[in-house]
Amino acid sequence: MNFELTELPPNCQETRMGWFFGASRQWRGPNGLHIREIRGKLVAHYDREDPRHNLAGHLLADTPAELAFGISAGAGLIAYLLGSIETSLIWGSVTALGALVASAYARARY
Repeated sequence: MNFELTELPPNCQETRMGWFFGASRQWRGPNGLHIREIRGKLVAHYDREDPRHNLAGHLLADTPAELAFGISAGAGLIAYLLGSIETSLIWGSVTALGALVASAYARARY
C-alpha cells in the first residue's frame, strides 16, 4: 500500500533499481522502504524483500506479474526457436502459471 511522505527519511539511498512507473527519482531505505518522487511528491511503500539484499526473494514476493511475464516470454521465445508457435504458447503458459504459483506461495509466507 502506497503512502505519501513530506520529506525523505534519513539513511535512504538513491537508486535506479526498480520500476520507475513515472517517477523522476527513487530511493531505497531501511526495512524494505521504497520511495519514488512522482510530480514533486514522495510516494512510498514497503517491499517484503529488499532487492539489495535478496533479489530472488524480491522477485517472488514483490513483483509477481513482472516475474511471470519475463519467465513466460523467455520460455515462449526459446520454445518458438526450437519448435513451433503452438509449443511456445504452451510453454509460455505453463511457465507463467508456475511463476504465479511460486509468487503466491512466497507472498503467503511473508
